[in-house]
Amino acid sequence: MKRFGLIQILFAVIVSGLFSDDGMILTDSIVLFGSESAPPVTLDSRRGWTEVTSIDWEKLGITSVASGGSRKWRLHTTYDYSRSSSPTTVQIRLRSASSVPTFTHPWQEGADTHADVYSNWFEEKDSLLGADGRFLVEARFITPPRTPVTGRLFTVTLEAWDNCSNDEKSVESTGPDVQLAYARPLPMERFGKGPASRQDEDADIPGLSPEAAMNFALSFVEACVTGDLPTYYRSQADPVRSLDDGKAMARYRLRPPIGIPGITNIKDYKRRFNYKIYTSDTYQELFPEWYEPSRPWIPGKNAFLFIGHQDRLSAANPEGVDYLVFLVEADADGDWKVVARPGD
Repeated sequence: MKRFGLIQILFAVIVSGLFSDDGMILTDSIVLFGSESAPPVTLDSRRGWTEVTSIDWEKLGITSVASGGSRKWRLHTTYDYSRSSSPTTVQIRLRSASSVPTFTHPWQEGADTHADVYSNWFEEKDSLLGADGRFLVEARFITPPRTPVTGRLFTVTLEAWDNCSNDEKSVESTGPDVQLAYARPLPMERFGKGPASRQDEDADIPGLSPEAAMNFALSFVEACVTGDLPTYYRSQADPVRSLDDGKAMARYRLRPPIGIPGITNIKDYKRRFNYKIYTSDTYQELFPEWYEPSRPWIPGKNAFLFIGHQDRLSAANPEGVDYLVFLVEADADGDWKVVARPGD
């Protein structure tokens, strides 16, 4: 799906203070092993633990936990393995003179022998927080008895997650949280011209809220990242409108969403990406071009804008995930649909 024009020119999203459902926020992601130039490490279930690399913990530059906060850790690992009739998994441990924190990845079974997975959570504060000296990164395959498996370990990335208070979480911005790329002020004098007649026609629909809009928006995102094409198409209006020019697009002619490496479910998405929902009062100020009288379609006052395509770590908008920006709206019966999105 090509990058959309108007939105890419108008804004770059800057989101802060966004959290996963369990109140944790990703604060560090550090590659322990793996690069384009480094060859993979060969693993064999019959050999047990295999040394992958050594690291100097003090040189990793891991940020400190905020006062009163707590931290937990997990690994993101990519590897492949020989075909087996039984499930297999990888364990990775960080071994030092004082501690041996161990991470276990989900069991893998099936025709696909390439794994891109997250480990269990590790929460023993004193074993990693404030650690120093050198650690050995070691890995091993775990398989049922008499089921030898070989494979290659490509990357190991350590993630640090910190807690935050529940009262800091919010699904709606309290104000415009977007920077416009204009070199001139927003043409505020145009507000109310053109779109007013359309918005006056929209009756207030009981039960609408940013929370309801967010829940539906995330269900659409889940369909996108998991490849649930029936839900993906069913969740969109027919036709759906282009945010670039307001023109109609037949939903079944839109391209299927592109998968995101390392994102296999909605939980992964929430941990990895920033996302927010905006009311019409807010995005009308952000994108006045959407309300030009010459456009064939303009948003109604009961439509909500979902912006969720910013990678939390890099603050970048990855290529090909423009489908994570869209407008949702409910009809008089409370049936939500994606009504507008970037042009295909």
